[in-house]
Amino acid sequence: MVGLSSSRVSHLRLVPTEPEELQRFVQEVGGERGGFPFARSLRSQRRSVPAQYAIRISVDNVSTQIWRRILVTSDLNLDDLHSVVQQAMGWSDLHSHAWSKSGRRFPGEVEEYVASGSNAEQRRPGRVAVVESAVRLDEVMVLPGDELSYRYGRYGNWRHTLTLESSDRLPDGFQVVCAAGRGACPPEECVGPDEYEQLLGVLASEKLRSHEWTLEWPQTEFEPTRFEIAEVNGRLSDRRTSRPDEIVAPYDVAKLVECLEPARVPELHAVLDRAGIEDRSAVGELIHLEAGHRLQAVLTLIGVEGIEADDFFTTVDAMLDEPELGPVNLPKGRSLFAVLKRFGLVRKHKGQIVLTKRGQSAQRDASMMWSVIVEGVPVAPGGSQRAVELLALLAVAAGMSPSDRHRFVSRALEPIRASSILMSGAQTAKRDTSGSTVEVLGLIGATGYELGKFGTKADSSWAPYLARAILQR
Repeated sequence: MVGLSSSRVSHLRLVPTEPEELQRFVQEVGGERGGFPFARSLRSQRRSVPAQYAIRISVDNVSTQIWRRILVTSDLNLDDLHSVVQQAMGWSDLHSHAWSKSGRRFPGEVEEYVASGSNAEQRRPGRVAVVESAVRLDEVMVLPGDELSYRYGRYGNWRHTLTLESSDRLPDGFQVVCAAGRGACPPEECVGPDEYEQLLGVLASEKLRSHEWTLEWPQTEFEPTRFEIAEVNGRLSDRRTSRPDEIVAPYDVAKLVECLEPARVPELHAVLDRAGIEDRSAVGELIHLEAGHRLQAVLTLIGVEGIEADDFFTTVDAMLDEPELGPVNLPKGRSLFAVLKRFGLVRKHKGQIVLTKRGQSAQRDASMMWSVIVEGVPVAPGGSQRAVELLALLAVAAGMSPSDRHRFVSRALEPIRASSILMSGAQTAKRDTSGSTVEVLGLIGATGYELGKFGTKADSSWAPYLARAILQR
């Protein structure tokens, strides 16, 4: 019989057309054995003579136009280009990022470029991951029209498309500049395009704008159409002149107060006094019980046998739903899972969410849960975001209402931006993906605010004790 022998049997198989199935098929029939060049690099040879590239950076999946045209040298490594993109767009480099380039040989062919220290081995089957510092721009962009994707954000939700518009001779004394642009960079605290669109809807509605904002991040001053090219090029210039040894270490509350004085925050010292951060008296057991109640209830829901992830997200969304705050509510199950994971209380295993040993102990022990929360609530490592989050914690510790807290933080924004110390230092540290200080405080039930929601619900009675403990850690 044709195609058969006593020692080997040939099999006919249909070649799938779906990208995921095709990738698995290619690997099975030879990709892993080297019989098919599935993992062949998509990169080209480097230019022998560097050129000037004009690249358009566009934010994807938003209804408004947000883009920049930058002029860069073709011999930039992608880790340097990452810094240029951050400064040109106006991001603060608080979250992780990654690059990807699509091939043309078959559907789903992608090569990824990741930051040094990323777990590059744990990629989807068929994906190639290369450390970004080893990749030059002219390897992944050769001809006008070539595209490169850039992901950034707490969950990688902010996607950008970089398009090579032109390639010209590199002039003498060339410096990276922004040549044109449109639209303001979305607020760093917006998790992604969906939340950004929600913000645009609120800003465009007089009815929704009339609600008192209780956000401790500067969205109330956000102007979606604002773009100042001089401001962008100022950031790019600062990037060229700053050195790693000039970056200021994370500052404490004392340095924050020093930098803001004698700025236009007249109530700062009064708030500082009311916050009582020098008070290190023991917190009572009742406070421990109340503070850990929500998280312990969620851990009880998970139980000793675990719970299907989808069931967990659906149930937690229903548990934490507060419809009286209007149509801007967002699902919180995934956000709370990220917080619990950051705290080391849960993990995901084969589609189920299960308790860690630490989670099992904290579910039963209120004092342990208190310690977990105090140590786990994140505070930005540097830059203006750290100043905003420290001020928010001070306001919570002082017992200020959500509306007063918002006004207090808002009045400090201009002095913060005017301080070189408070504005530096954010570029050297990465943020965890579990959210900002204020978001986490809302998710665990401490404050009368949760990300993406509006209202003036009062803080929990135990919130000042928690904020004070976080500032003291």
